[in-house]
This record gives sequence, C-alpha cells and structure tokens, in this order.
Amino acid sequence: MDFYNQIFDQTSALPDQWTYHDFEQCTFKRLDLAKAVLENASFTNCHFEHCNLTMAQFKNAKLDEVTFENCQLSHVDFGLCNPFGFRVEFQECQLDYTIFLNRNLKKTRFESCSLKEAHFLKCDLSGAVFKDCNLELAKLVENNLTQADFSTSYNLRLDPNENKVKKARFSLYNLPGLLTKYEITVVEK
Repeated sequence: MDFYNQIFDQTSALPDQWTYHDFEQCTFKRLDLAKAVLENASFTNCHFEHCNLTMAQFKNAKLDEVTFENCQLSHVDFGLCNPFGFRVEFQECQLDYTIFLNRNLKKTRFESCSLKEAHFLKCDLSGAVFKDCNLELAKLVENNLTQADFSTSYNLRLDPNENKVKKARFSLYNLPGLLTKYEITVVEK
C-alpha cells in the first residue's frame, strides 16, 4: 500500500504492519515504534519527530531523504537498510549502539546527537558534520572522513591510520582522542 503526504500520530489509524509499504512525504509524530518491523518499507522525503524507534528493524528498508528529529534510535542497524538512495539526517537524536556499515553518508548532518558506542565501519562520511555530538566509545574504522567536521563534538576517539582524515576538522579538545593509540598524555598549560 502507498501512503503520500500523510501525518501519522497517536490519533491516526496506523497500518497493521509496516513492511512492504511505500511512504512518501509523510510525517511520523510521537509514535512508539520500538522493535517495529519496518523491513522492505520505503520512506522517501519523510520526517520522524519524537518517535521511539529503539531496536526497530530496517532490513532492506529504503531511507531516502529521511529526517529524524528528537528520536530514540538506539540499537538500530542501519547497515541492513537498502543502500540505494540512503540519505538521512539526525537532529537531537539518541543513536547509542547504532551500526552504520558500508553506508554512503556523504554530507550527512548529525546535530546534537548521542552516538555512544555507535559503530561507523567502512562508511563514506566525507563532508559529514557532527555538530555538538557525544561520540563516547564510538568506533570509527575504515571510513572516508575527508572534510568531515568533528570540531564541536566531544569524547571522540579514532585512529587516523584506520580512517582517511584528509582535511577533516577537529577541535583542540579532540587531540587526545586522536592520539590514544600512542599512549601519550596531552596537558593544557
């Protein structure tokens, strides 16, 4: 079934199941979709606001120009999404323990998000912006971080030898997290 330009909230009649549906220019507000099965669904130009999507299953789901705002997305494996047209934005979201594997995240914005223990593995994050994000224990390995901006984020730890970091932006406070493997201490005068 196709849904176009609809608003789904607590007062709406919701689909019995979310799989194999196409949603275009739809808005989802204040829904509890924790552990929801969204497999093979297609979301195009959609907006999620204040939704709980903790442990939601997005296997083979298409996320094309989807914005998540003030959403809970902990334990979501975005590596299982359909890679074709994968374009997402996150504002003030909880993305703890999420997985991004082999995702094209060029110029993706993560704004005021918690990314504790998130995994970014083999992703293209060139030009991505991590604005005011908590990256505590986040794992970044084999990513293209060319021109990525981490300058306002904190708790960042990554090995520049395991990622392409040409022209990436870091703050002075990120320096210890970039030198962790060398077991040196950086002190302020």
